[in-house]
Amino acid sequence: MCDQHSINGASRLQRLLMPIYAKWVDDTLGFYLTMGRMSRMPLIGGLVRFFASLYGRYYHGGRAATVEECLEIIDSASQIKVVDCSCRLKEKRCEAPIKTCITVNTGAEVFGTLKKGELISQEKAAEIIKESYHNGLIRAVHHCIEPDTYAVCNCCTCCCVPYRLRSEFNIETAVQNGSMVAEIDHESCKQCGNCQKACPQKAIFPERSIVIAEDCLGCGLCVHQCQFNAVRMVKRDKDLVPFKDGKAEKVLMFTIFMIVILPLGVLFRFSNKLKKI
Repeated sequence: MCDQHSINGASRLQRLLMPIYAKWVDDTLGFYLTMGRMSRMPLIGGLVRFFASLYGRYYHGGRAATVEECLEIIDSASQIKVVDCSCRLKEKRCEAPIKTCITVNTGAEVFGTLKKGELISQEKAAEIIKESYHNGLIRAVHHCIEPDTYAVCNCCTCCCVPYRLRSEFNIETAVQNGSMVAEIDHESCKQCGNCQKACPQKAIFPERSIVIAEDCLGCGLCVHQCQFNAVRMVKRDKDLVPFKDGKAEKVLMFTIFMIVILPLGVLFRFSNKLKKI
């Protein structure tokens, strides 16, 4: 299974927050992007990024994952529903397939039901993951209250809000590097450059047989694009920092969430509603 993620039963807080996200997903994604933009503001930007990063770590964030890691999660899931990708429905920046967000267990029960998801088999979920991989989409395993997984998202880099939070606003806990990293076999590499074109992070340099491990997302798209089998995914030399107990940080995050982030989110929701009147 994807490291540091589990598919245990949901906590009370998870069951409270997930319906809110499911009902107001468009506003929630908009709020996340607003937090991202606020992280660039003078004086308060650093503080906003700090709390947004804590929020991504403990409340709503994820990690990149390979196809094989996602299939392990699917194999362990007791209930699976596929829903339309909320990010692509909101952003509409490309023509990539829409029905690619796979919710599991409590995610399927709560989020999948509210979003009118389709109950599917493990085989069908595996098919969607593999097709998304061939379509050049990246996979991320998301949690709502760490470390419990609620969804395996297959999204594009142009529409995916969590990936944009990482790439545009440096909030890396929205989509952290996965447990795997690309490696080039110098002997087999023909330096065609296809792996480099496929890499969303521009972390691979076939002409030098180098992969910048810190920049490598761990999605495995480069492997699919290499027709010479010169790229493979291997375990990172440096283990990912696991989700620690971090009681002090959790208390701080819960406090900030209740008195700052949640009220701001509600305000953002109703301000958007007023604009539509």
